[in-house]
Amino acid sequence: MLSLNMNMKNNLKKVVITGGAGFIGSNLAKKLIHEGAENILIIDDLSTGKIENLDELKSESSKIEFIESRIEDLQNLNNLLSGYDFCFHLAAGVGVQYIMDNVSKALLTNIEGTHIMIEACKENNLPILITSTSEVYGVSNDEVWTENTKSLIGPPTKLRWSYAASKLIDEFLVLSEFNDGNLNPIVVRLFNIIGPNQVSDYGMVVPKFVEAALKNEDLIVHGEGSQTRSFTWVHDVIEYFYLLASKQLYGEIFNIGQTEEISINDLAKLVIKLSDSKSQIIYKSHEEVYGTKFEDPMRRTPSIEKIVKATGYEPSMEIPQMVEEIIKYKKLNS
Repeated sequence: MLSLNMNMKNNLKKVVITGGAGFIGSNLAKKLIHEGAENILIIDDLSTGKIENLDELKSESSKIEFIESRIEDLQNLNNLLSGYDFCFHLAAGVGVQYIMDNVSKALLTNIEGTHIMIEACKENNLPILITSTSEVYGVSNDEVWTENTKSLIGPPTKLRWSYAASKLIDEFLVLSEFNDGNLNPIVVRLFNIIGPNQVSDYGMVVPKFVEAALKNEDLIVHGEGSQTRSFTWVHDVIEYFYLLASKQLYGEIFNIGQTEEISINDLAKLVIKLSDSKSQIIYKSHEEVYGTKFEDPMRRTPSIEKIVKATGYEPSMEIPQMVEEIIKYKKLNS
């Protein structure tokens, strides 16, 4: 197996973040700078990320190198990654709306882009954390989804599941390389991440509801609204990323989420109440919104026992607190 640097925090001095101008990536960059990172290479094609997300790091510009590009278009990636300590590979299509509108593009980004990053990390003996998704569990009927829960995704005719399939391929790619002794990966499966600077452009339900409520516009619920979700605060996600990488927990899969569930109906009501809005709740069928190629799981709740045990860290916020913080942020930045 590859040799490991056992000096826990020094393995995050020089870091690569793909998708680093996105919602999660930009928050990760801020965390790493705060923890003493000396150099961060951010690669992002800005298809869903925003350069404005990095504005808070302008005072640290000497520590940040930004390259606007798709991973697939970089001709000198092996050289670019030389001398770095760790890679956080976050680049991917995000949001149900974006995926449904860009199925082929999202598939290629997830599979081809990840494969290219794997090869470059192998060449540079660079550990990598890849972001997978709760989508890989599909419509599993297990009461709680552990990392060993069997995937139950829908048929290829339901294009929504293409994202899950591509992320599963990514997981197989990195774990097979780990099994062969070629790569030190960490796989994280993310469950509905939310936070202050998340945008609603790609179908993200919480910022979409909050932005509508603050304008007293209708909140659009897809289906009957009885489907439940758990939501995870972005700063908890970043803390988990940092701890997993620092502790060098390679060759493992970890759920990152929150065990508290809420129905989409109740979420809409909560947003209206906390924002003191006059908005109404309107219902539209999934077919009306996404067409016939869509299928929606009724619930999605992770077990986080493994990651809490591994890191000693537990989620810091419950759903009402998260929504309140997002409302405050949107009011200040609207």
